[in-house]
Amino acid sequence: MVSEPLVVDANPLIAAMLAGRARDILFSDKFRFCSAQATLFEVAKHLPWVAGKLQLSEAHVFREFQLLPVEPCQPAEYQAHEEQAQRMIATRDPLDVPVLALALARKLPIWSNDHDFEDLPGVQVFKTSQLLDRLTER
Repeated sequence: MVSEPLVVDANPLIAAMLAGRARDILFSDKFRFCSAQATLFEVAKHLPWVAGKLQLSEAHVFREFQLLPVEPCQPAEYQAHEEQAQRMIATRDPLDVPVLALALARKLPIWSNDHDFEDLPGVQVFKTSQLLDRLTER
């Protein structure tokens, strides 16, 4: 089976760290994931909060984060699409620009539960619930 590539936003990764259903998607063989390095840095900033919620050490949570099957993508890969992404989403949330730019560069759908990605022309976005439904499809 060929894994479907997706660009993953910060919120599903944080949910996966909190042992949410997003974890089932991340570790399935149906999909493969990449994300902008800036987005991964954004998630890393939230790891102390995640550790507190789970009552685990920050070191343990950081190790778990490093094991998530997500390919980090350098800005050089998507910088040619940053201006377009800025025009499309920066007024909604400037932190979403790298994810959108990467999706545009690789021509991939985005996995996010963030409403800021809704109704962007030419961009397919999947919510966690939609991907969970796809996991059960044959």
